[in-house]
Order: sequence, then structure tokens, then C-alpha cells
Amino acid sequence: MIKTILFATDLGAFTSHSLLHVESLARQFNAQVGIVHAVPPIGEFAAAVVRSHCSDQVKKEVLQTSHIKGLLETLREQIFELLARDPGGEAGLLGLVKDIVVLPGQPAAVILREAERMGADLIVVGSHSAEALDGRLLGSVATKVLQLAKVPVFMVPMMNPDYGVWHGSVNTGFRA
Repeated sequence: MIKTILFATDLGAFTSHSLLHVESLARQFNAQVGIVHAVPPIGEFAAAVVRSHCSDQVKKEVLQTSHIKGLLETLREQIFELLARDPGGEAGLLGLVKDIVVLPGQPAAVILREAERMGADLIVVGSHSAEALDGRLLGSVATKVLQLAKVPVFMVPMMNPDYGVWHGSVNTGFRA
């Protein structure tokens, strides 16, 4: 029985499309939705550039934990605002959301950890980000989540590989 759905988002161009699927699934199963967004850590190269080319003040601002916490809270607010713009308001997807979490870390690891913490019965992920249109059918995060998840994963296809067009219809294929 699906009672809790975890939606993993990159907040990219396909988020609204994926949210249609999440809402459809949540309504079919009368489930609550948790939303997670992972913020990858600054890479070693970027950190080295900041350390060697930026002023001490910029180094403090970029590499300081308190600024990262502020960024995470801002991203959480953006997700809430995206949901609040839904014409259904509280009666729409926002009314089904039990938690919105934005955490630092490697995306696949954050998603899997949050799925376990929330007691998710289903994870919903996009097949890849809008930036990963290099011919691969699956992005690296979707691949890792599909391989390592302990619960079923519903993957939303973002592109038709034959035509290079965005899928726009919602057909979950699930029955309650």
C-alpha cells in the first residue's frame, strides 16, 4: 500500500511536469507527499578557484556554513511558492504535502536517505535533468536511485529519445 510518496526534484525545467505525476499518484493512493531537493557540495575545483582567486570576504561568504543554511532555506521557500501557485491551492498538491526538505549532499544519497527517514513507499524521480540532453536515456541520479532504492521507484520520462520532445501527458498506469 502506498501511503507516502517521496518526490525528488532538481527544481529544473521539468519540475512542473513531474508534479503532475506526483499529484496524480498521491490522489490515486490517497497518499501524502514528501519533497526533497539535494544541493550538491561545491566541487574541489570550484573551492580551489574560490580559495586562490577571491578575497577573504568572498571566501567567507562562499565557504561558510551559515550562508549555505540560508541558501537551503531559500530553496525550500521556492518549492513552497511553486506549490502555492497551483490553482488548486490547499485543495491541490500543496494540501497533500507533508514535508519539504532541502539538504546538502550528493543527490542520490540524499534521496535514498530521505526516503528511508520519511518511510516512503514510493520514490518519484525524473529520468534526467533538462541539462542532460546528451543522448543518455537516464541521468546519473535516476540511475543510482533506481539501482539502490529499497522501495519502488516511479521514473518520469522527460524526453522521447526518438523525437527529442517533452512528454506532456500524464498516464500513471497505476490502479488504486
